[in-house]
Amino acid sequence: MTTRMIELESQEAAVETMRPASAAHVRAAAALRLVAFAAALAAAMVVVTNRQDRWGVRVSFKMFDVWEAFVAINFVCAAYSVLTALFVKRLISEFWLHHADQFMVNLQTAATAGAGAVGSVAMWGNKPSGWFAVCRLYRLYCDKGAVSLALAFVAFTALGVASALSRFPRAPPPAAT
Repeated sequence: MTTRMIELESQEAAVETMRPASAAHVRAAAALRLVAFAAALAAAMVVVTNRQDRWGVRVSFKMFDVWEAFVAINFVCAAYSVLTALFVKRLISEFWLHHADQFMVNLQTAATAGAGAVGSVAMWGNKPSGWFAVCRLYRLYCDKGAVSLALAFVAFTALGVASALSRFPRAPPPAAT
């Protein structure tokens, strides 16, 4: 038994009425994706290289699972962003691109929120649970963590705007003659 997909009238009309992407639209989508690439890669590298020694105790991102996830997701986001930037001219007409963009934005946002929550506890502590503010002792480590969170914010904002551009697919731009 086979299942037949029935296209809705609106889907058929969308294919027929799809406007060609302008050169400016393609450039904007590529530029936003390249900004997301640079910011996500920088955020990951800042965390990977961030460590501080004090009184024989070395603090690095390997001590916290959420920071390891943050680094991994930033590398994935950077790879996705650069690949889609390189092929945006071909991908601009794909309906699935917006969903893939949204998935990456949500993944990046979740990783940034998780790392930010841990950073918040490190910065201000939590007296009821007995967690002390360790950033008083490891100020350099915490400052670099804050920079990486800001870079990750730039990455998911740029990718979010690129996602908004991919919401309404466009036909590939006409080939230059």
